[in-house]
Amino acid sequence: MAWGYVDQPPLAPFVAWLTGPFGYPVWALRALPGILAGVTTLIGAAIAAELGASAFAQALTALTIVFAPGLIGIHYGLSTEFLSPAAWSALIYLTIRLVKTRDERLYLPIALVVTLGLYAKYSIAACAVALAIGLLVTGHARLLRSKWLAGAVALVVLLTLPNALWQVSHGLPMLETLHNDQLNRHALANGMADESPNRWINAVYMFALQFAYNNPVYAIVWIWGLAWLWRGAVRFLAVAYLLLFVLLIITIGRGYYIQGFYPALFAAGAVAIERAISGRARYLKPAILTATFVAGLPMFPLSIPLLSLPSYMAYERAIGLSRPAPPDNTYHLINPMFADQLGWPTMTQTVAGAYWALPRAQRGITALFADRYAYAGALNFYGPRYGLPAAISPNNTYYLWGTRGYTGQSMLAVGATDYRLLLQWFGSVQQVAVYRNNLRWMLEGPLPIYLCTQPRVPLAAMWSHFKYYGL
Repeated sequence: MAWGYVDQPPLAPFVAWLTGPFGYPVWALRALPGILAGVTTLIGAAIAAELGASAFAQALTALTIVFAPGLIGIHYGLSTEFLSPAAWSALIYLTIRLVKTRDERLYLPIALVVTLGLYAKYSIAACAVALAIGLLVTGHARLLRSKWLAGAVALVVLLTLPNALWQVSHGLPMLETLHNDQLNRHALANGMADESPNRWINAVYMFALQFAYNNPVYAIVWIWGLAWLWRGAVRFLAVAYLLLFVLLIITIGRGYYIQGFYPALFAAGAVAIERAISGRARYLKPAILTATFVAGLPMFPLSIPLLSLPSYMAYERAIGLSRPAPPDNTYHLINPMFADQLGWPTMTQTVAGAYWALPRAQRGITALFADRYAYAGALNFYGPRYGLPAAISPNNTYYLWGTRGYTGQSMLAVGATDYRLLLQWFGSVQQVAVYRNNLRWMLEGPLPIYLCTQPRVPLAAMWSHFKYYGL
């Protein structure tokens, strides 16, 4: 464990580390995110109550949060986003309370929420700044001149200092990661794309993903909520959301980066709908809640693996998500979130086959080099059962962990991203195996495994040339 990592703060790795004594079981890795799904739903309902909701609007808020695909996906398992919806929602709730009550002591819990959020994902800082600007331009500037705010900022700085010092002492690698990720926005292996290095094309993708991540049917709720906020007493929330959206366009961000704001937008939309139908036919409220529930059901299997793999792939075909693809007109698994959870044990087996095919004397000096951290992580997790040594990688924090003493005399390189560099630094680069998995078609093609020998310089000397911070 460390106070920081190249591309992320330390909280998610720490939570994963806590499950180590249990063998990193899936249930343990999903437990806290699952609990936070409930917390996010409760906070969303509380936001609705602060905005004037009765039981109907709170129930509508809860349903939209529970069934929003993007939020389900975040809470399905442990990831670096696992805390974002709950932390953002708590920050928004406390800010609404601050505006309504003028109780500046609320800056203390706000500081604690921001601190915890920063240890999970730095993006909550953007949310906090956007909310502050929203307050400034909507007539709440006095709240920003508070000594309590100054103290809250100082507290956040103090509590996050260990992580900040780690980043500074390592040359602010997070900035390099963000820059490389902006340049590396690309289509998936099958040619489908939901991001682009072109700012304006990426903005179109990002805009479309707001509907996909939050259920297209639910768009009427959050868009209505955004419009209602703009005209209401808490329009600073609408300003903050729009500022964040513009920031994502400028920085070529990903569509899910703003997902933490949607519980508040759902809450606002629910209140707006409740007021619009007030005094009308009694059946409208149960009809709306029923329609919201029914509209959410088809999206549920797309966000969480409720079905067996064959049944799920049949479901993709049934709803038209999966279609025959060239060159052989085969149906493939389309959901990249599911595809990325498949094939890691068999990939490790393939690498193990190449490793154990080497002469005994050569195996003792052979490094397992993975061009990306995901492959290295899988090899290190599943590798011991096949007698594999620990893998090395030049990607993200693995780069800082170095070559583990390997000289480069013999190296099995997994992945083709660094193939040209391998040819540059090794006299012999031979493909000795390839891993294929059609279930990962959405993400990648065949994964080559190369045996590299005859290094031109020691591995430590060439290591910096392989360095890559980013996905």
